[in-house]
Amino acid sequence: MTLLPVDTDVLEDVCRDIAQDNYGFIYVSDQKGEIKSAYESADVGLTNAKSLSASDMRKALTEMAADEFIDLEQLRDGVFYVDPFGVKGNMNITRELTNLFGQRLVVTGETLRSRFSLAIDDIEFFADELADRDYVRRITAGKRDYYTIGPQLKEHADDVGLDSRLEREASNGKIAHSDLERVIDVDATSDVIRYLDREGYIVDLDGEYLVQEAIDEYGRYLTEEIDEAIEAEFEESSYVLRTDEFEQVVENEIDVRFDVLSKARSVRREILEETRSTLVERLGLDEGREMIEMVDPFEDVVEDHARRILTDMKAEQDQLPGTLPEWVELAEEHFEELQVSNAEPVNEHVRDAVRSRYRSLVNDEEFGGMAE
Repeated sequence: MTLLPVDTDVLEDVCRDIAQDNYGFIYVSDQKGEIKSAYESADVGLTNAKSLSASDMRKALTEMAADEFIDLEQLRDGVFYVDPFGVKGNMNITRELTNLFGQRLVVTGETLRSRFSLAIDDIEFFADELADRDYVRRITAGKRDYYTIGPQLKEHADDVGLDSRLEREASNGKIAHSDLERVIDVDATSDVIRYLDREGYIVDLDGEYLVQEAIDEYGRYLTEEIDEAIEAEFEESSYVLRTDEFEQVVENEIDVRFDVLSKARSVRREILEETRSTLVERLGLDEGREMIEMVDPFEDVVEDHARRILTDMKAEQDQLPGTLPEWVELAEEHFEELQVSNAEPVNEHVRDAVRSRYRSLVNDEEFGGMAE
């Protein structure tokens, strides 16, 4: 043993470099040669030992771990840990976990241990470190823990994690129980499924599961199932419905075919919103505050009514009106006769649209577009 003290500043730097390459861990028995070589190659202080024996190394590391100003923690004899995360995290750990969870939805502690080449005694400590920093989420199943990707890691990982994987595996926004078991691929399948349900990743629909990240896809599926019925409702009302009536019709048509709205109450509103928005796009609907029109056929209906009224007006009048307001006023009785729905607000909406189109037709055909 040398009489000169070990240069702890140099040794701390050496340990930090080694720990960064080993996910924070220093195994003295495995890495003593690397530590010794790096220390003896460094520029140590004039009053410090130039060489580093195994006993000096262990003694110095133990003393450093007891120093509150040195970021070195002794986990047990011969095993030390330097926080590898820092302020910005650790890209080596991020990369390994991203690759791992890109392949597996849920992993065991043993999988983590093997991935990071850790001693068996250190996996619980390392898993706690990862969980505390939201790199992983712990799923407790009986006496065993499982792990899945955490929110902090997802910030650095595109298309990796529970929600992304479930979305990819879903068909029409749902996943069958057998398929979910295959994706989970660990022994405690039931515990993991309960975790997924509790954390809002899936909704149990008895034998299959609605994937919350794929509700938009499920909304498209529902639209395909009910769009003809919705279109028929519009057709019966001259292609215009009250907004609240439209929403009720959508809900009713879903309930007739599926029990999802009663089973998935936690996401009921999202399901209806996604289905509604998809119907709006697919059927070419125009949403107003109080009315929803199926634009093209509604315009055809309005055009037909307006032209019919104009034809009737010309046939009824011995002398045609001289001004545009007179044309409109004389046709008012025809407008009021329009009755396309049991809902008077719908009738008024149609009358207003027909009146406006009639006015434009008269202006174009009788006044060459110059009356207004």
